[in-house]
Amino acid sequence: MIMNVYRNKLKIRITYSAVLVAVLLTVMFLSNMGYIGNPAVEKNFFKGFINGLCFSAVFMSVFSIVRYIMMLKDKKKLKEQYIKENDELKKKIVSDAGTNEYYFIVTGLGAGTIIGGYLNIYVFWSFYIALFYYCIVRGVLCLWYKRKYKSDESDYEE
Repeated sequence: MIMNVYRNKLKIRITYSAVLVAVLLTVMFLSNMGYIGNPAVEKNFFKGFINGLCFSAVFMSVFSIVRYIMMLKDKKKLKEQYIKENDELKKKIVSDAGTNEYYFIVTGLGAGTIIGGYLNIYVFWSFYIALFYYCIVRGVLCLWYKRKYKSDESDYEE
């Protein structure tokens, strides 16, 4: 039962990764054809950046897809990966590191926003948007997991 649920999770991950690969390859194609980006401003740098970023993400996604497919075919590998992903000590370490990480990132981006305001308005807005985005994502994830774990607790109550 548990392994079937985990198999379904892996199949969903494979689907998401395949969609990501398709989107990234499309972005790379459109970038190389000149449909994305400003051709007058630093054309080669922007194309190179997009291609490098997309290629790296495609490579990692394809690697993950192959790994997941191999796990689905081998019960032993599937069980080992399930145990590895659900290790309580690892979850505790990641949780504690994530708490401290939040404060370091917010402090760094906040300081960057202040310093960027003295340097250039574009630098200021870049840091500000990154800070705002990070805080929003963190808040949404906290609410999501709070709701998820509350519903999990109610499943055990009679």
